[in-house]
Amino acid sequence: MSIRFGTDGVRGTAGTWPIDGSGARLIGQALAAWSGQGQILVGRDTRQSSEPLSAILIEGLVAGGATAIDLGVVPTAAVSCAAAAGSAAGGVMITASHNPWTDNGFKVVGASGYKLEDTEPLTRWFSDPPSGPGGQSMVADEPLGPWRAALPPIRLDGRRILLDAAHGAGTYCAAAVLEARGARVALRGCAPDGRNINDGVGALHPPADLGGCDLAIALDGDADRVSLTDPSHGILDGDDLLWMLTRHGSGPVVGTVMSNGGLEVALGSRLIRAPVGDANVAAAMAAHSAPIGGEPSGHLLFQDGMPTSDGLYTALRVLTAASDGSLPVDGWHRLPQAHRNVRDVTCPDGLTEITAAEAAGHRVLVRASGTEPVIRVMVEGDAAEDWADRIAAALPSSR
Repeated sequence: MSIRFGTDGVRGTAGTWPIDGSGARLIGQALAAWSGQGQILVGRDTRQSSEPLSAILIEGLVAGGATAIDLGVVPTAAVSCAAAAGSAAGGVMITASHNPWTDNGFKVVGASGYKLEDTEPLTRWFSDPPSGPGGQSMVADEPLGPWRAALPPIRLDGRRILLDAAHGAGTYCAAAVLEARGARVALRGCAPDGRNINDGVGALHPPADLGGCDLAIALDGDADRVSLTDPSHGILDGDDLLWMLTRHGSGPVVGTVMSNGGLEVALGSRLIRAPVGDANVAAAMAAHSAPIGGEPSGHLLFQDGMPTSDGLYTALRVLTAASDGSLPVDGWHRLPQAHRNVRDVTCPDGLTEITAAEAAGHRVLVRASGTEPVIRVMVEGDAAEDWADRIAAALPSSR
């Protein structure tokens, strides 16, 4: 069976092809061939399947003649930073990001730490990857060193911060970073058991109650996205973060087709919309020389930042911009927006309900998810909730 491998890797149910032992070994051997039997960094999140998948992928790398460097449990951006800082040919992160513990996947970055723009040189090896002599594996001495060095050096003395690591990859490192900068840290979602990753915690389920803290920082399973909770403004998503970081600028800002229309009203022609996916955001940033880009989900990229998105990095950049201690959220107004995720359906062209919603003045986006087996429906406008329900109900079954 073929492996569908995009710019963000491959994802699916753990224990089923290719997120199983045979798939992990094949991907490891293919990575070895792709790298010219070079060094490949291997990181993982905390879900139950990640450690065994990591071990088998490393076996594949060694069988293919590569040198596997085991980083252990680290954020995705730590793999990117380590690749960019050293002599590795690339890296792979074993994670299903914000998905439940039953899923897993493989994200691949190149020697620069950036996600692959062209995956064909890698995927062509999936059909028959060769074995090679001289492979070996080792454990990294300082897997988080380049990642820590790339974080903003802001001081947080006197700050009381609630950290929610989604029981994921940020559990063992994010609190230490905040405390080293002088913050007093309370913990939520920082007790992984292999099955509780993203389960009612983290960026998808950020805390509403701060428990007396000044701010909550909520990461997802591999710590590459973030949401903030502020006592004055509540839960803040990626659109809020983009606004706070660009409101006083004059250059282009990259969002996506999912970015709220209110942000476009506030930023005007500065906002450039890219297709969904941080690889598409990165490409648009490069094409338009935009210093910052991001998605409502909380994936943000910085031209002068880490090669891939990192939730803690983004939070520290926002706090750096808040010079007086308060977050500069005000100044834009969110348009009503409704979202539905519908399983076991298809989306045919010319669906009557979509046409009717658009004719009524709503912005509609219906697309297949790249990370889950669902059709995502987004409707923006005054009657967004009603139209989202109508469109979701009209999607024909795929069974």
